[in-house]
Amino acid sequence: MKRIVISFFVIFLSVLLFAVLPLVLKNKQEEYIDFSEVTETVDNSAKDDETLRIGLISVTGDNKSYILEKELANYIGEKLNKKVKLIQKKSYRDINVLLKNNKIDVAFLSTGAYSLYEDKESLELLARPNRGKAYYHPIVIAKKDSNLKNIEDLKKQSFAFVDTYSYSGYLVMNDYLKKNGVSANKFFSNSYFTHSHEESINQVTNGTVKAAIVDDWALQYIYNNFPDTALNIKIIKTFPEVATGPVVTHKNYEEKDKLKQILLSIDKDSAIKGTLSQLQIEKYEETKASDYPNLISED
Repeated sequence: MKRIVISFFVIFLSVLLFAVLPLVLKNKQEEYIDFSEVTETVDNSAKDDETLRIGLISVTGDNKSYILEKELANYIGEKLNKKVKLIQKKSYRDINVLLKNNKIDVAFLSTGAYSLYEDKESLELLARPNRGKAYYHPIVIAKKDSNLKNIEDLKKQSFAFVDTYSYSGYLVMNDYLKKNGVSANKFFSNSYFTHSHEESINQVTNGTVKAAIVDDWALQYIYNNFPDTALNIKIIKTFPEVATGPVVTHKNYEEKDKLKQILLSIDKDSAIKGTLSQLQIEKYEETKASDYPNLISED
């Protein structure tokens, strides 16, 4: 009898464990938040006219650049006598969506993100950064000690892109392959998106992928800040230059003229020069829609 009672008790505990365990695991999953997706989020509350909402995606993706970009955003807010809410997203497309839905007032866009924006007529181009020049080159990189010498050598090799809305990190390469009668999926053995120029460079240097496409400014940033990493990189293809990504606002934004003047005169203010220097920005200059390629989203 005692043995029967013990057996029944064991069975009861087993059933109870199977019933409770999924609930425990579910709660654990619900508690997990992936902060790699968003640094700061936009709430759905009404817009505060005393707050300037600025959206961006960091070109390099490291913490240092985010801190510098936050300093730049705060500087702009101070000049407008506004509080700043900085919204950093993982994807260039996410910034476009926020802009379209009027969830941000100002956006630091990539060249590709602006070129793919559907309603450019609703945007006011404020300025674009000049880093010694107001253009950059998309470049294909490989590990220095590899045998890869050109794009043709990349056939059936692994490859890293940055973002589907990045001109230098995807669109120009995708267009090149299409013009040569092949898709990225068929040309490379495998490819994926890192959502960061710096991460794409790291993927090459640590051997995760054989090659990647980034912009030459991002590589210069790595040279300046992580020289040991940069020394392991070689360039196997340089694409024609294109205008740097613009800073934009809505055409109906009341402070747009002040915003433009702040950016165009920013290089003359010693208070922000250190931040600009570390971001490798000499100044901001005027830009126009015709400076950018006409692209159509594949979404």
